[in-house]
This record gives sequence, C-alpha cells and structure tokens, in this order.
Amino acid sequence: MSDTETVELSSTENLIGALEVGNFASAEELFNTLINDKVQDALDAERVNVANQIFNGVEEEDLEVTDEEIDAAFESGDFDDVEFGEEADDFE
Repeated sequence: MSDTETVELSSTENLIGALEVGNFASAEELFNTLINDKVQDALDAERVNVANQIFNGVEEEDLEVTDEEIDAAFESGDFDDVEFGEEADDFE
C-alpha cells in the first residue's frame, strides 16, 4: 500500500476511536447507527423467512434452544451433542 492510499475504517473502529478520544456525542451517534443497521438487517432477514413460508411453502426452522439445554451443555463442557442446525455446518 502506498502512502497516498487511505484506509477506510469500519463503523466499529470509528466508534472505538470516538470513545478513546472522549467524543461521546459522536460515539452515541455511531452506536445508534450500528444498532439500527443490525436491527434493520435482522428485520430484512425475517421478512425473507416469512415470505418464503407464505409464498414458497418453506417450513419454519425451530432454532430455539431452551435454557436447560444451554445449562446442560455448559455444565458438561461437551458441545458436540448440541444441535446448531444446518447453518453451523458451514463453519466446520
């Protein structure tokens, strides 16, 4: 990378930088923007899921894990028997 190229910081890095220098007004604005973006992404994903269920006949996946299942996994220290669904297979 040459000296004339600029590196664009991520929103998270900008937030951390604003907190480091004590610019809390800017940090608040950046935080709110980050949270709003995350919420919007989650809503968009849920809209797609609902539309697939209604129009394409895709069945809803049961991705909820009970507190008891989480507690049991942490107590045993064995997460191999915890089922995370098909999405987790992409990370193996």
